[in-house]
Amino acid sequence: MVEAGGRVQSIEKAVRILEILAEAGGPMPLREIARRTALPKSTLHGIISTLRETGLVEQSAEDGCYGLGLHLFELGCAASDSRDITAISRPFLQELANRAGETAFLAALDGTDTLLLEVMEAPNPLRVALAPGTRFPLYCTAQGKVFLAWNENILRQICRSEPVAYTPHTHISPEQIQADAAATRERGYAIEDGEHRIGLRALAAPIADIDGKVRYAIGVVGMFRLVQSEEFATAAHLAVEAARAIAASLQRRP
Repeated sequence: MVEAGGRVQSIEKAVRILEILAEAGGPMPLREIARRTALPKSTLHGIISTLRETGLVEQSAEDGCYGLGLHLFELGCAASDSRDITAISRPFLQELANRAGETAFLAALDGTDTLLLEVMEAPNPLRVALAPGTRFPLYCTAQGKVFLAWNENILRQICRSEPVAYTPHTHISPEQIQADAAATRERGYAIEDGEHRIGLRALAAPIADIDGKVRYAIGVVGMFRLVQSEEFATAAHLAVEAARAIAASLQRRP
């Protein structure tokens, strides 16, 4: 049920169950969870079953008690990594924005989207305004092309989908998307040439995590004259340098 303010009661109840299990510090019988939540038996069973199926809660095979699941640990680690890389990347983003003279951004792969984690604007009156937390498609943005280039599974998934053309320049056929991924891997960074918004051009470079996987990208977006321009090439070089520096910093994390 959704309340007037947009709150979803079932989610609030699920979160409360997770909080109770966290406070307990160990497995808890269902009757104790029911006592602490005061939820009807049918409601509690439904929520607990869903939490168990998604890995957020685990049930002991020995006594049937419930505890927090490993998937919560995985989510917590992912959230911690996002905060770490955002903090590590800020000085590199600011320098990139200042030297390129355009808006610099840090993006993460999130499912079949890209998510902006941080944005730094250059002191340019015609700069592009972006906001952290904004989602973009993979196939027609520079940061998205980075993730497709270094993730074969998601590349195949996007090629099997039905991409939408945002502009007349958007590449939507599987052949075009695969060619973009191959070109990105070859040059070491991705190019976006008016494919998501007319008049905007962007580039992004991959950031390899400590395990070698590309989960993040750093890039620049602006109103460059051409992707073949000297300004664009300079921005690409700076982004690749910044990506390598951030990756090196991630490797040095304790």
